[in-house]
Amino acid sequence: MKTSEGQIVNTIKSSRESYKNALSELIQFYMDIGYHSRVKKARKELKALNKVPQLKYLTAKEDVSDISPTQNIEEANILFQDGKNYKNILNLTSRKSKLTYAAARFKKILDEYPESDLADDAAFELAGVYESHHFKDYEGSAFYYVKCYELNPHTNRPARFKAARVYDNYLGNYEEAVRHYEMALETCKETEYLRITNERLAELKEEGY
Repeated sequence: MKTSEGQIVNTIKSSRESYKNALSELIQFYMDIGYHSRVKKARKELKALNKVPQLKYLTAKEDVSDISPTQNIEEANILFQDGKNYKNILNLTSRKSKLTYAAARFKKILDEYPESDLADDAAFELAGVYESHHFKDYEGSAFYYVKCYELNPHTNRPARFKAARVYDNYLGNYEEAVRHYEMALETCKETEYLRITNERLAELKEEGY
């Protein structure tokens, strides 16, 4: 029996995600052990990968994900609350270490409980940690903002807008920024974010993006 188009496309999507995820994990590993020269190499590869056009082969109706993060899992709930508690600690002297603990909790949900109904929220929170000035891991941040809405296309989190801002302000990938701003226009509910999106889209399109 021939493989269906949807199966092939989902394999491509999964491979793209696995590649990005592995590079993000490698960057974090090198950051943790202080191997800065290899951090730069891995970030360079991830940056190049982010610039590769990722074409959509299926229409919205055809593109149905097999991921269903809808289960209420107690272990994931505890990890998420722990992560939020660590993230909300404001002690400046230990802020980065607490954020590291928070990131580990959110990441564990994604790795071990991807079917949890908090998986998309964990991805969003993890993206915010990576975006913070304590980490400045903007490739990882963009990856997890995208992961958030991929896990839950109907998420209430402004993940598409946040991804657009990271691509725009930190990564200089204006094609991806435009793509995510356009998605944000369709899904974002925050008036201020929509205002920023409209203004920035107009500027970028005037510049030829």
